[in-house]
Amino acid sequence: MTKKEVIASLMDEKKAAILRILLNSQDELYLKEIAQRSNVPIATCFRILQELVTLQVLQKREWKTSKVYSPLPNEKVDFLKDLFNEEIDGVKEFLQLTQEIGNIQNIILHGTRKKDKANLLLIGEGIDLLTKEKIEQICKTIKDKGFEISFLTLTQDQYTQMVKMGLYSGEKKILK
Repeated sequence: MTKKEVIASLMDEKKAAILRILLNSQDELYLKEIAQRSNVPIATCFRILQELVTLQVLQKREWKTSKVYSPLPNEKVDFLKDLFNEEIDGVKEFLQLTQEIGNIQNIILHGTRKKDKANLLLIGEGIDLLTKEKIEQICKTIKDKGFEISFLTLTQDQYTQMVKMGLYSGEKKILK
């Protein structure tokens, strides 16, 4: 067990889950979002968030009845980010989660993949609205972990024609 793992294991599981969500998120989050993503009861989540604000780990922004939470830019947070850093391979996770979707024949990485973002072309026949909704839900799940996937669905004929027209020139890598 590494030093990081030992320190993380000494923390309360609920507090660790909340920190993991907030420190790996790109966005400010509402209490309800944090509670849902961390699987911590909302009352417990509220109490822990108040404690983290008091410790100057999080900032709370309020207007009218809305409150959002995000990490403060300081040394404590930098240490915690290092401790709870979750490197996510969003493309790999996307490929795993879309394996069961039978209508997708090919997945092509279009352009260069960045640290936290990738553009994918999904090639297949019969990719209907229900399938697109499943794919969008998968993308949302991955985005919640800090990796954004943009995708476009095409039939094989559409893709072939667009390549002929030069619309998909540049770097392409077939993933599936």
